[in-house]
Amino acid sequence: MYKATFVAFFFVYLGEFNLIYMTTEDLIMKVTDDMRDLLIEKNRAYGDSATNPSNIFSKGSPMESLCARIDDKLMRIQNKGINDKTEDTVSDLIGYLILLKISIIKEKDDEYNEMAETIRLGGHCNINGTPIQSEDQLRYHYDMKDEISD
Repeated sequence: MYKATFVAFFFVYLGEFNLIYMTTEDLIMKVTDDMRDLLIEKNRAYGDSATNPSNIFSKGSPMESLCARIDDKLMRIQNKGINDKTEDTVSDLIGYLILLKISIIKEKDDEYNEMAETIRLGGHCNINGTPIQSEDQLRYHYDMKDEISD
């Protein structure tokens, strides 16, 4: 007795005339590597403006600004559909969603650091009606928050 294993292969175009077969796992690695490289390149070119905006014209927070960009990309997909002309829009959307996730992490870290500084200076914080008076209590609260969100 044997068990047949089927592997899905995709025919992918890479480069001008370089066609190869790739598994779904290979494609995930290729697409995410390409997206990572593009995000790092753009982050350097724009000076980390997505998560640290200059607020010259727009006064929104990083999360608000990213959500507005995501809305614009979703509207374009809604209006035009997903096709060759909107493939870049899908890539843009993926990039903005990654940046939104990073912004959420940075905001949570900033919030934690502000509360820790308040406690160090002799103050206390109130989180969801619970008084937090020590850094141990604060760490416990954030550790619990991480467990709940995972």
